Amino acid sequence: LILRKSKRAKSGVEVSVASSTTTMDDDISSRKGLGCAKKLRGRVVTKRSCLWLSLYFLLEFTSFIILASFPNLLSVIMPPALAEVMHNNFDIKVFDTSGSARADDIVELPPLEELIDENGNVIGDISWMLDFAIIAFPKAGTSFVKDYLNKTKETYVYEHEFCMKHPSDVSDFVKTYHELHVRFNQPKYPKTIQFGLKCPGVFYRKEDIHFYEQYFPDTKFIVGLRDPVSWFESFYNYQSYRNVSLPNTPELIGRCTNHQKVCTDRARFAPALARLGKTPMSDDAELKLLLGLGHDERRRQQSVPQKREDAHDLQRHRRMMQSNDYGLLPNRVLLYEVRQLHGEDASREISASMRRYLGIREEFPAILPYKQNKTRAINICDEEHDGVRRVLVEHGTDAATWVKKYFLKSPRVEAVSQESFHRLLDDWSVDPCLKYK
Repeated sequence: LILRKSKRAKSGVEVSVASSTTTMDDDISSRKGLGCAKKLRGRVVTKRSCLWLSLYFLLEFTSFIILASFPNLLSVIMPPALAEVMHNNFDIKVFDTSGSARADDIVELPPLEELIDENGNVIGDISWMLDFAIIAFPKAGTSFVKDYLNKTKETYVYEHEFCMKHPSDVSDFVKTYHELHVRFNQPKYPKTIQFGLKCPGVFYRKEDIHFYEQYFPDTKFIVGLRDPVSWFESFYNYQSYRNVSLPNTPELIGRCTNHQKVCTDRARFAPALARLGKTPMSDDAELKLLLGLGHDERRRQQSVPQKREDAHDLQRHRRMMQSNDYGLLPNRVLLYEVRQLHGEDASREISASMRRYLGIREEFPAILPYKQNKTRAINICDEEHDGVRRVLVEHGTDAATWVKKYFLKSPRVEAVSQESFHRLLDDWSVDPCLKYK
């Protein structure tokens, strides 16, 4: 276009675009435009053409600055295919904004005063503030997953544990995560960063479940599971490492007492997960798995005295599980077995599942081999812990069966690499210490 403009000049310029040659009158070299022309790959043009070129490069430079400052603008001013070319060839990031990035589709961040009142009570919609939550059981890889997800620019997990056990915790969450949205310049919708939190132990407390049901129905859950025998040993050693006084392991069979966090009942993952309300809990076979009654029947067959559960007891347990202690949460759930975090195929399986589940485009870095070398208070395979292991294997058998037969049947529940996940759950019905004897 610029060369054609120069062709129209009255100075007698003749331009050949195809051959890139130019002829001029003899006095053209005396024109002030020649200084500019010498910089244009040897082509001689008029002063008027030089002005056109200067305007062109000014517009081009301005456009580059605008696009570099506002990368999402590409998806507005050009088709997706062309935007993808810009992203691939010029390293300009074009974020997916849920199908639309037009300015009139952006929902601005509401002021904090519209979300909570002066007393800290929630008065507005806060469901959009929390995109995912790592709420696995303690000692089931929650810290690893938090750090792993923080390796991408598309996700952010708060550096400290953030559990919501009381209404004041919800208020603190709103204040903290509203400030995070402001800090990262994120609107209410659409966001280029997904925000998450880590809180192990949610399933042990009905308050947490109710808060998620009330305020965060769209939050995606990431839940880690671990072989109950390995989990018990790790949690016991962790508490001892923190100088928590614990009795001998035979005294920890059954429910937790005296405010202790370690006991075999806490390894009953099935009834804890059932709090999410993803299974019907209507037939006796499922209830027996949740209550561990199948092992009671086996003991009766072996003439071991046990309390007998009749149909009336099952109905009582069913009413309890369908009471307010158990929610009906619509949230999606992604399960992983802790050994999937450090296996040979961990990088590929975890990365693919997390990216698909959370909608992340960015690649995760490879997972490096990892092994803790902390002092152990107990070795669960020692003979003195045989009784505890026997109970934990029973809990593991029930949990693995229930997860595969009932929990994973829910359309809202999935697992990382389901084939390897099932294979690892099958190990729960075998005492892991047998291989060392």
